[in-house]
Amino acid sequence: MRRPGARAFFVAGLTGRMPISMIGLGIVILIARESGSYGLAGAVSGVAVIAGALTGPIQGRLVDRFGQRLLILIGSVLCTVGLAGLLIAVAMDAPSWALYVLSFVAGGTRPQVGSFVRARWTHLLGRGRALQTAFALEAVGDEVVFIVGPVLVTVLATQVSPYAALGAAGVLGLAGGIWLALLRASDPPGRGRSDGTERAPLPMLSLLLLSLIGLGLGATLGSAEVITIAFTAAEGQPGMSGVVLAVWAFGSLLAGLWYGSVHWRAPVERRLLLGCVALAVALAPLPWVGSVLMLGVVLFFAGLTIAPTMVAVTACVEEWVPPQRLTEAITWTVTGILLGVAPGNAAAGHAVDLWGPSKAYWVTVTIGIACALVASVSVTFARPRNRFAHN
Repeated sequence: MRRPGARAFFVAGLTGRMPISMIGLGIVILIARESGSYGLAGAVSGVAVIAGALTGPIQGRLVDRFGQRLLILIGSVLCTVGLAGLLIAVAMDAPSWALYVLSFVAGGTRPQVGSFVRARWTHLLGRGRALQTAFALEAVGDEVVFIVGPVLVTVLATQVSPYAALGAAGVLGLAGGIWLALLRASDPPGRGRSDGTERAPLPMLSLLLLSLIGLGLGATLGSAEVITIAFTAAEGQPGMSGVVLAVWAFGSLLAGLWYGSVHWRAPVERRLLLGCVALAVALAPLPWVGSVLMLGVVLFFAGLTIAPTMVAVTACVEEWVPPQRLTEAITWTVTGILLGVAPGNAAAGHAVDLWGPSKAYWVTVTIGIACALVASVSVTFARPRNRFAHN
């Protein structure tokens, strides 16, 4: 944080990232309350997630080529306009297709701030221990966003208005985006087209497997969230779901702080494999928990594996990918995490309906095991020969 400009772009990135945890929940609360249809609310929210997944890698490529400033400014404004239009459309009882279009605009134009900030750290620090600490700090920032955002949306929706809740997401995203865009000194320069470096090949198999791990992490988070809500309700303590999920995120936050303070000598791929295996092991007791208290304990220890695994994924990307295409590559893995939440939610919801909350946790456990298997394949067969020092 003592590096020139670091504190400013970290806080700006934290602010600009708040919509990640606010838009989906805000859309569901608003549309469900105004229309009475949770199906429509979930579908409109899902469109925003899918739009972000489709446009994320494109944003990353454009940023690597032309720099961050212009894309962040345009994206922040368009995202806010899309959210404002969605608020107006809901208030005017517009047809469903209009809600889908506006949700797509808001989700598809939202700047991939997390990827952009990680690229700024790489540009500022180069490769080494400091960069790993910075990535751990960003993982902690992600956890802060996912603790504060849902609470802020819920409070605004219940105490003020669901329109205010979704509007706050737009305001925070716009403010953080503009702030980050104005910090030009830390913006990695675009490579342009003149020297042909934008054609530097990506290790696509390695990147695909890392994105699959990200997808699995997102599905783990999404499935556990839905099942935990159902479990606490079945136990007669529905109000404890937010507390239990916050404990899970807090465990990840603590692990991120610890991870960043350690000088790691093990190769990044080994840390990735150990993180995924530890996640699978920590999730294994979930189908047998018998109380909300025990659930909180298990999820706390499972949370201790989340941030280190996410940091290891980013560290692998940083080391395996040519520097001139780093933002694009990081965006692929971040997009995988976000994209995995929706199918995780859906699979968990169906499992709860079929088997009940306790047995539904087998969905989460299975996803964790799959992550470990993909990580094993990735570090054994798909590790690139080339290593890149991003100095």
